[in-house]
Amino acid sequence: MRVRRGAGPVIKLAHFSQGSAKMKTSKIRHQLFLPKALSDRVGRIAEGTGRPRSEILVEALEAFLNRRNPAATEDALAVRLARFERHVEAIRRHQGLQWEVLARIMRHQMITAAGLPRADATTEAAAAKAFEAVIDEIADRLAGREAPPAADDGIIKVRRLN
Repeated sequence: MRVRRGAGPVIKLAHFSQGSAKMKTSKIRHQLFLPKALSDRVGRIAEGTGRPRSEILVEALEAFLNRRNPAATEDALAVRLARFERHVEAIRRHQGLQWEVLARIMRHQMITAAGLPRADATTEAAAAKAFEAVIDEIADRLAGREAPPAADDGIIKVRRLN
């Protein structure tokens, strides 16, 4: 085993044999002062598992650093970004639907209400039925279902805006 001391930490280069192949590893020694309670906890874990204290400390330090790992943070951000993208897509879908509803309402007002006398009961019942059908379609579209085919060129144009 070689030991090199310099301005930095102690570096130990050790050669371990594993079967017939030799494996070279390097470890840097760090001196660490722990409060007695923490040292006792590490000691109990070491005794209970039969593992060296240094191995337990290395594992704990790795777990601590992995939580702060930029790669893990990037993965978490990628998940959040994907969720935001889904939300934005839903907002776009809803916005397109809002434009379509507005276009339908405007067309209806301009065609049927401009200068017409008050409708009779039969016409009002037909209008109520048509209104209910529009509300049902809006609910279906907000739930993510596809729009039914449109024969109206104006509605087709509005749908292209989405």
